[in-house]
Amino acid sequence: MSVKQIGLSALVGLLCNLGGLQAQQPAAGPGGQDVLPLYTPFGGDAPSPYNPVTSGAGAGGPLASSFEVAPAGTTPEGVALDEGSPPPPPYTPIPLGLPASPYLHYPHAPCCCGPVGKCGGPIGSEVFIRSGIFFPVGGGIFNQYLQPGWDIEGGGRLLLFNQSSTAAWTGTLSISNMYAQTGSANQAITLYRVPIHTLDPTTQTAERVQYPELSVTVRSLNLTFVNMGFGREWWLHGSADPGQQKGWNWRCGCDFGGRWGSGKVQFNEIQHLTGVVGGMYGAIHSDVECPFRCGILFAGVRLEYNYIWTSLLQDQNDGDFSTINLLFQMGVRF
Repeated sequence: MSVKQIGLSALVGLLCNLGGLQAQQPAAGPGGQDVLPLYTPFGGDAPSPYNPVTSGAGAGGPLASSFEVAPAGTTPEGVALDEGSPPPPPYTPIPLGLPASPYLHYPHAPCCCGPVGKCGGPIGSEVFIRSGIFFPVGGGIFNQYLQPGWDIEGGGRLLLFNQSSTAAWTGTLSISNMYAQTGSANQAITLYRVPIHTLDPTTQTAERVQYPELSVTVRSLNLTFVNMGFGREWWLHGSADPGQQKGWNWRCGCDFGGRWGSGKVQFNEIQHLTGVVGGMYGAIHSDVECPFRCGILFAGVRLEYNYIWTSLLQDQNDGDFSTINLLFQMGVRF
C-alpha cells in the first residue's frame, strides 16, 4: 500500500469520529437551571460579594448566610471607581456696590485716609463758582474812570481738617475774569511810541505805523487771572464730616493769595493794548451748608479786597488800582 493511500484512509477515519465529540455541559444552578459561572476577581478561593461567607469558621462554605461588602470606592465586582475631579470651592458672593476691582478695593496703608500731618483729621475737597460786582476804590487812572464792573470766578479747594472736623486749613486754585467800562467823565491820557495799524489809501493794504505821541481815552478794561491762595475755615455748628453732619451747618473763613494773568485795555481812538497783570487779594466769607446725597451743598457771600498792578498804560501813567469785590458763591463739598 502506498503512502498516499494510507494518508487518505486516516483522514476519512478522523472525519467519521467527529460526531462522537461533545461540548462540556454548563454548571447546574439552584433548581437545576443552567447558569454561567461568575467571574471572581479575587481568585478562585478568595471571598467576593458573590461568594457566601460566614462570620465564624468555615467561612465561604455553602451554608453562608451573608455576603462580604466590597471595599469603599469600588464596584460590586471590586473594580476601583473613578472618583472624578475634586469638588469646586464654595461660592463667595461679591458684595453689592463698587465692582470687585483691585484698583478700588486695594489694601490701604495705615496712614492712608487717616491723620494728616499735624492736622490729624480727614482730607476734603470742594468745587465752587463765584460771581458779583467789584468797585474801584483806589489807585491811578483806572480808579478815576472805571465804573463798577463784573467779576466771575470758578475753581476748587483742598481742605485739611482737624481731628474733630470743626476747622480746616484750605488751599485754593481758581480762574477769574474782571470786566469794567468807563463813564462819561473819561479824560484823555498820553501814550508814546504807540504802534497803530492803518490802511494805506493808495495801495489799500494794512501797514503798521508808530506814532511818537498820542492822546487817547480808555473805553473798557478786561482782566483774566489764575489765582492761588491759602486760608482757614471754621464750622460753627458741630462737625463738618459728611458722615456725621446730619443737618444744616454754618461756616466762616478767611483766605489770602496772589494772582497772575493778562489784561486788555480798549481805547476809543485806537485798537486795544495787551500786557501782563498781577495782584494780591485778601477775603472773608460766610456760608451755609446742607447735606445732599453724596455731597454737601453750600452757598454764601464773600467780601474781597484786591490790589492789581498793570503796565497797560505805560510807565508815565499810573495803571495800578485796587478794588472791593462783593461776590456770591455756591458749590458742593465732598
